[in-house]
Amino acid sequence: MTKRPSPASAAAAATPNWQNLTRRYEQYIVLAREAAQTGDRVQAENLYQHAEHFYRAAALQKAGQQQ
Repeated sequence: MTKRPSPASAAAAATPNWQNLTRRYEQYIVLAREAAQTGDRVQAENLYQHAEHFYRAAALQKAGQQQ
């Protein structure tokens, strides 16, 4: 018999936490810097924009936790 996760635990697992968002931000920054160093400015800008998204999401989540 397979145990199904409760709706609350499934929702919690689907919501990224601050640490995961911060880790994703850092990963995209590294990739963007690598792209910039190889001269691919378009790819670097794309990756910097993705990093910014995760930075903002992490900041919003952290601000929500402090309230």
